[in-house]
Amino acid sequence: MLDAHALLWKQDLDQLKQMHTEIATSLQGKKVAFIDIPLYYNVGDILIYLGTEEFINTHNIDIQYRAFQKNINHSKLKKVDTILFQGGGNFGDLYIKHQSLREMIIKRYPDKQIVMLPETIYFNSFVEQEKSAKVFRTHKDLTLYVRDTRSFDIAKSFTDNVKLMPDMAHSLHPLVDAKEVVNQGDKIKRILNLKRKDIESSTNQSALDKQAFDWINMLTLSDHLLLRLFKKMQKLPVIKHKLTKNWKLQSDALLFSASNYFLAHEQVHTDRLHGLILAVLLGRQVELFDNSYGKNSAYYQQWLSANPVIKIHTSVTRPE
Repeated sequence: MLDAHALLWKQDLDQLKQMHTEIATSLQGKKVAFIDIPLYYNVGDILIYLGTEEFINTHNIDIQYRAFQKNINHSKLKKVDTILFQGGGNFGDLYIKHQSLREMIIKRYPDKQIVMLPETIYFNSFVEQEKSAKVFRTHKDLTLYVRDTRSFDIAKSFTDNVKLMPDMAHSLHPLVDAKEVVNQGDKIKRILNLKRKDIESSTNQSALDKQAFDWINMLTLSDHLLLRLFKKMQKLPVIKHKLTKNWKLQSDALLFSASNYFLAHEQVHTDRLHGLILAVLLGRQVELFDNSYGKNSAYYQQWLSANPVIKIHTSVTRPE
């Protein structure tokens, strides 16, 4: 029999996964293209991608075509009913190539249903935000799922079809049995210190007196060589449209490696949103710090505030 702590953890994650059923309902009976699959090593985006694939499999979504951000086969897109975008945290002007892809697809396919899986929205420039919103507003059948209320408020200027939805990585649940969850009273022997080293990093500091690491530090030489190979194959005329199946195998291996690394620790300190989500999915205790613009605390408040494994540090100190 589960104790109250583990039972609450399970109920919380069961509910978040179940919410994705609403997205599946809108895709039933449709021929779907799933695009902007991450061909790069950001474990958070890989988790979102693998959660989406689990969601697709669970709900029997009819995926006719899969594609990365580059080399999209437009003859394939013309044959589908719905274009489904990978979700994540790159909606805005921090990651231009992904936003440019969204805008290009919107302009080119005004007759297709477009669904954008759960996003966090952030623009440094209000001018760029207005420019992008103007493009989105031209499309009459576009649904934008967002991960927090701040993104929801911004998204209303992009489309009338805005809905709150938890991150697609939650469809990976269950990764562990509830009996494996680390309880508050359990002895903490090892602590994982996962901290951003990119443009979303802040100066928030954990109280830990130990070196931090980021996702990149988990990768092996073989991982780097494989990524270079995949990127080279993206330039080959015949092969470039057939890589997604093999990339899924590499992504599964990366999740397995990351999960085993997390499971070797009872507690995780992190300012990465998917450091939080993976740790929670694995039943680890979490000390959560914010990123540079408050994405983590917004997500926590929206979806995970009832989960018993998390303690949050809410102040955000922006880097100089």
